[in-house]
This record gives sequence, structure tokens and C-alpha cells, in this order.
Amino acid sequence: MRTYKLNIDTEKYEVEVKTFSLKTATLVVNGKTMEVNVDEIISATPAKAPVIKKRPAPIPASTSRVASGPGPAPAGGNGIKAPIPGAILSIDVKEGDAVEVGQLILTMEAMKMENQIKSTRAGKVTQLCVKPGDAVAQGQDLVIVE
Repeated sequence: MRTYKLNIDTEKYEVEVKTFSLKTATLVVNGKTMEVNVDEIISATPAKAPVIKKRPAPIPASTSRVASGPGPAPAGGNGIKAPIPGAILSIDVKEGDAVEVGQLILTMEAMKMENQIKSTRAGKVTQLCVKPGDAVAQGQDLVIVE
């Protein structure tokens, strides 16, 4: 996710945030992995917008689509899609979980606001398409529920 170099009372620390949710965080502090409980999130707005590090490969002209937008969902899948572009803050389900209509699936930040993404269908989570820290585009599959 992110790595920070910190100096606290002349002690140096390198802290990497591996995962972060509303309940727990996994941190690597000077090479040692730690699981910590999150008591309260005081501010969920990052100092700057997330940086997308990878660019998709260009589509050859012979196979390009006329309309832009997300591609089809995986075969047999029913994707719950990002309503707007943003960044994934936390994921509240895992593959294999049963979900109901209206159940919280994940929380994302978009336009400096936290948005709770809820399931639009009942079923079983068969695929998580994102992870915390990912930047997502509007219409991108977040989770597949069958």
C-alpha cells in the first residue's frame, strides 16, 4: 500500500502499510510484520490522490471497441461495479462468503468522501477483483457475486 520513513525521538522507523480496513491493519515495521486493531479512523482522506502505477497495454487497432468502458464480467460472473472512480479503502467480504442484497461489500473513497458499496444481489462471493489501496475506474468490477 504505502511505505513511510519516520523519525520518532531520534529513532528511525520504516513502516509499510500492507492492509488497512475499518477493523485491522497489517504493518511491517523495520522488517517485522504486525497485526494491529484499528480503534478509530479520524481522517480517511489521503493527502493526495492515489497514483496508478501501471498502464494497460494498448488495444491493437484491429480489435479495438468503438465505445470505451469496462470489458465484460468474467464468464458466468455478476460483477458489482464501481459507481464512480476512486480508491479502495477496505473490503468487508472474502471469497466464499454468502452475501445478501444491501450487505456492505467494501468502502471506497471518491471525491474526498467515503462511499459504502453494498451488494446488489444475493449469492456467493466468487472473486475479489480489487484490494485496499487500488485505484478503480467507473464501471470496473469490484467483486463477483454468483
